[in-house]
Order: sequence, then structure tokens, then C-alpha cells
Amino acid sequence: MTKWKPAPVQVLIALNAMLLFFVLLEDHLSIPRWLQVAGRLHPAILHFPIVLIVAYTVCLWLRPAFFTDQLLLLAAFAAVITALAGLLLSAEGLYEGSAIQWHKWLGTLTALILMLLYLGRDSAILGKVRQKWLAILPLAAVITAGHFGGDVTHGAGYVLAPLRTANPTPPFEDALVYRDVVLPVFDARCIECHNSANSKGGLNMEDSLRFVTGGRNGKPWDTTAEGLGLLLHRIHLPPDDGKHMPPSDKTQLTAREAAILYAWIRDGAPFSRKIIDLDPTDTLRMIAARLLKSSGSERFDFPPADDKKIAALTSNYRTITPLANGSPALAVDFYGAAFFQPKQLQELSTIKEQIVSLNLDKMPVTDKDLPDIAKFSNLRRLNLDFTRITGAGLSTLTRLPHLQSLSISGTRINAADLDQLAAIPSLRKVYLWKTGIAASAIGQLQVRRKDLELITGFNGDTVRIKLNPPRLETDARIIRDTGISIRMRHFVPGATIRYTLDGTNPDSGGQVYTVPFLVKDRSQFQAKAYKPGWLPSDPTRATFYLQRYPPDSIHLLLPVDSNYLKISPHVLIDADKGDLGFGSGKWLGFRKNAFSAVLYYRKAVTIREVSFSSLVDIGSFIFPPTQLEVWAGPDEHHLKRLGTLTPVQPDSILGRKAMPAYLTEYRIEFPPQPVRCLKVIANPVAKLPDWHPGKGQHGWVFFDEILVN
Repeated sequence: MTKWKPAPVQVLIALNAMLLFFVLLEDHLSIPRWLQVAGRLHPAILHFPIVLIVAYTVCLWLRPAFFTDQLLLLAAFAAVITALAGLLLSAEGLYEGSAIQWHKWLGTLTALILMLLYLGRDSAILGKVRQKWLAILPLAAVITAGHFGGDVTHGAGYVLAPLRTANPTPPFEDALVYRDVVLPVFDARCIECHNSANSKGGLNMEDSLRFVTGGRNGKPWDTTAEGLGLLLHRIHLPPDDGKHMPPSDKTQLTAREAAILYAWIRDGAPFSRKIIDLDPTDTLRMIAARLLKSSGSERFDFPPADDKKIAALTSNYRTITPLANGSPALAVDFYGAAFFQPKQLQELSTIKEQIVSLNLDKMPVTDKDLPDIAKFSNLRRLNLDFTRITGAGLSTLTRLPHLQSLSISGTRINAADLDQLAAIPSLRKVYLWKTGIAASAIGQLQVRRKDLELITGFNGDTVRIKLNPPRLETDARIIRDTGISIRMRHFVPGATIRYTLDGTNPDSGGQVYTVPFLVKDRSQFQAKAYKPGWLPSDPTRATFYLQRYPPDSIHLLLPVDSNYLKISPHVLIDADKGDLGFGSGKWLGFRKNAFSAVLYYRKAVTIREVSFSSLVDIGSFIFPPTQLEVWAGPDEHHLKRLGTLTPVQPDSILGRKAMPAYLTEYRIEFPPQPVRCLKVIANPVAKLPDWHPGKGQHGWVFFDEILVN
């Protein structure tokens, strides 16, 4: 056999000496940037030594003369080069923990064994038989090194994870916030890179005590900081940012997982608190109720729905998921009130038998939609919180023979409507937060239905009770010539109502309400209720807008979005203010087109400001306009621009999570001008920012009134 020239052997020995030198002195090495590129080739080349070692071992056992020396030399070179690249990569400090140390030393050992086998291949001491058995050593070393490499990149125990028996999911009543709701998110998205074997950035999330202390960049959360700290900040960075977590090449957090982490940190990041101890309206509790079974979970005897039907009905704004693994029961959740239409409920008729949970929280659902809901004959849980239903439609729900839980918090039901709930024999829980229903009416219903739990947010009679906010009985919000009469009431006898009109807290300096009064100018109204022995109520707030010169007519120059084609443009000048339910018919929405309209007056008026009454709901893709313009003149052919405005855009998804949807007004002022024609323009966001779940899509703008003064 032709002998290899000694030059390659000398290079091999030099590379192994360098490898050993780097391993022993790695804490003192400083790797230049250009050499880091070579280190990052480690994942790309690590398969070469594995293949060559396997080929060498197989050939040595089956056909000893079949290029075994050449294969051994190639394997030795591939192993030492791969090990050197791995050392350069680890020197960047991206990986920490025991797994990376084992991976590093076993890779080095593999390279050294291969070199020694090659140098001693012709030794009489080794012999052909011994070489066969010694060839198993580098094979075993590289397999073990690969195992620890998998732990580094995919988390501890990655290879054998499918064989492990999953921990049984505890019932809802016994579940802990962190262990059973939060930790599964970290297990799925974070712990593979932040564990005891591989703690990237010095952060170990497997051990709660070490997790709390954080890593090299500090503690993972701070409930007093804007954005609640480092962990949430990293999550909401743009995906192409090098500090975004999880890294862009890993599976990203779902919207539900991000909501779990935000709610957990917002609540103080508790580790030992039980789910059952959370407020019934707490985000974590509501999510946990979906994820975890109760100890008395039902068994359902109806067949499962067809998977193709479920897939066809699922969208970005309507999710359909099994109530539990293996269960035929389905839970339906609606998102994005801007995109809700009643027909979306009707479309669910093909799986109506399987729907047992329906979440319509904050959707613009009205009494007209309740008959469609009543067709879901197996419905157990129904969430209608903060919808537009009234008590007039509650009788429809008596058609649901299995309904157990009903959430109608923040709706316009009153005490008289509660009698209809008593007619649903299966009903066991009703959530009545922020309805203003008197405690006496609730008590009367509980006397008749002792098996029915009415949850109003108060569970004790030995503490000071917070009063409900005063009820503002004035519906109008836009002031014209004569002003608006403000009427208020409170259901607790002896409660005093104090109010202010400048947005300040009524606690100090507020006027006492006794009789209705007129508001004649724009105002930021606040009112609170007080009574000795009770805690003051939360404030009732309202904004009153001014419209001195309502236009006589309006014409849209560009069409509204297709969802709003049936709504007349007259809603923008009818003095009927909309609320947060932008599907109420009082709003016009623009997405692909700008809002561009001409307003006409029969007689000239002298004006000095134009206001755009608008809505912002970042979670529903509704952003402030990028720019607003006002033009005016004697007719639409002779207009001049009077002013522009560039509203401030939100710059973080954290703003959306900390701030709910809100109404706002964009006002453009200018010197007094006589006009008979006005042109107003508002441009929506062309592309939503990278931090938003809908990045790259068109943003919405919504308007319900154009106010001229």
C-alpha cells in the first residue's frame, strides 16, 4: 500500500496540538470577529467527521483493506477541524452549562483518539484485531458528543423525550399558575436554550430560584418598569432584531402564550399561587379554564366534528380548538371586533352539535344574534362580556338545555332581566361584573335559585365594600346649540355623587350632584360615588364634544372598506357618537383607501377648527392616521389647505397590552375662515410595524363624527 507523505501527518499533529491548547486556555482567549465566522461553520461541517468515522469503522470490520487508512486520516482531519470550529463558536459566550462542557471535551477526545489511531495504525502492538475494537472508541465518543450537542441546541433530554411519560395534567381546582400554565410555555419555547445544562446568557429557567435571579443581562422582569422588564421586552422586539426571543429560527410564541407571560408578570410572577385563587375575570384564570379540565369534567356522547370542517371555519379572527385532548367538544373564540359579522355565527351551524364553549368577549354582538347562539344545543359556557346585548334577549338562552356558565359582565342588563336567568335550570354560574345591578335584586334571585352562583366581584360581608360607579343616564355626547342635560343616579341609598368637568379626580373639589344640569361646552366628565363606611367607587367617565356648525351634507370621494358599504356617510355628521363597538353601525372604517370626504353648507359659516372623532384599538389593527388634512373654500373646485396634523403612532406592542381600546379626537385649528365647502383627508397606516402581529398588513382608521366649530 502506498504510504501517505508525512506532511499531512505533521499538519494533523499541529492541529490537534492547537486544539488541546485552545481547550486548556479557552478562558484566556479573545476571538476576533473574522475568526468568529469560522466558528459559526461548526453546525454545517459537524456531520462530515460522523460519516467518516462510521465509514472507517464499517470498512475496518467488513473489508479491512478497503481504503481504511485513507478514511481514518480524513476522519481525523474532519474531527479536529470541526472541534476547532466548535471551540471558536463556544468562545462567543452564547452557550453555558454542563452540556457544552461535555460536548466540547468529547469532541476534543474524538479528534485525539483518531490521530493516535492513525499514528499507530502500523504498530505491531495494535494489530488488526485490536484496531477493530479500538475503532469503536471514536465512534462511541462522537455519538456521545452528539448527544450532548443535541442537549445544547434542543434542550436536555431531547433525544429521549418522546419515550418519557408525560406528567398528568392536574384538575383545574389543583392547578398552580406557574407550574401548569406558565411553565409549559417556557418548556416549549425557552428552556431548550436556558437550562441547567445549557444556560445561554447565564439564564437558567429550569430552576425557579435561579430563574428569578436572571442572567448576565439582569433580572427577567421588573413589575415597576415600563414594559415590565427584560423578558417581555425581548419577546416584543422585531423578529429580525438579534436580541429578539425566541430567536427567529425557532418556533415563535403564539398570541395566547404571549398573553400568558404578560398576565403572569403583570400579576407579580407568582410561583406557588393556585389558579382557583385568581379573580374570576383574571386573564390567567380564563386561559387556564380553557387549558385545564375540572376534576368533574364531563364526558360527551356526541361524535367529533370533521377536521376539514374545523379547518375551513378557522381563521385569524375565529379559532376552534378541542376542549381537551381526545375530546369531541369544541371551544370557539372570536377575536378582532372590527372583523366580526353575525354571519360568522351562522357559519358554525355545521359543527353546532360539538360547540360547548363560545367566547364572544367584546364582540359587537346584539340581541338579534342570540337566536343563532341558541342553536348550539350542547353549549355549556357562554361569554358575552362587554357585548351590546340587553336583557330583552336573555329569554332566548332558555333554549340551551346544558348551559352552565354565563358571563354578561359590562352589558346593559338590569335587575328585572335576572328573572329570565332563573328559567335556565342547568345554569350554575353567572358573572355580573360592572352591570350596576343592585345587591338586593341579586339576593332575591339567589333566594329562588340557591343552586345558582351570581358573581359580582364581592365575596365577603366583613370588609368595606366599594360602591358601584354612578350611572350616567345621558346618552348624547355631542353638544349643539342648547347644550346637553346631565342626569345621574346611584342604586345605593344615601350615596353622594361628586363630579368634575375638567377631567380631574372628583375626590377633591368635585361638585355634589343634586339635580340635572346643562353642559354647553366640550368637557372631560368624571363622577364618583361616596358613602360613609364604603369605599369610593371607580369613576364614571365621559367626553362631551362640541359641534357648532353641523354640515348639511357629506360626500365620500373614496369608498369605505367593503364591510361598511351599507352604512351611510351621514353617520359622520348625525351627532350620534359611537362607542368602542365599531361594528355598531355608527362608524365608518377605511383600510386600503384613505378617508377623503367633502362636507357642504347651504350658507357660508365662519369656522376656526375641525375635529376628527376617532377610535384606536391596536389589537384590532386600528391605528391613529398617519396624517390628517383640512381644506376649505367657497366650493369644491376652489379649496385651499387650512391645516394638517400628524398624530403620534404607538411604538410598542406593550402599549397595546397595557392600554385597552380608546376613543380620541384629532383637532386641527386655523385662523377664522368663511366656508361653504370643506374637504377632510385622513391616511391609514400603509403597513403595520414589525412588532405588531399583523406586521406588513394595512392598518385601519375609524371615524364616527366630523366636528366643525
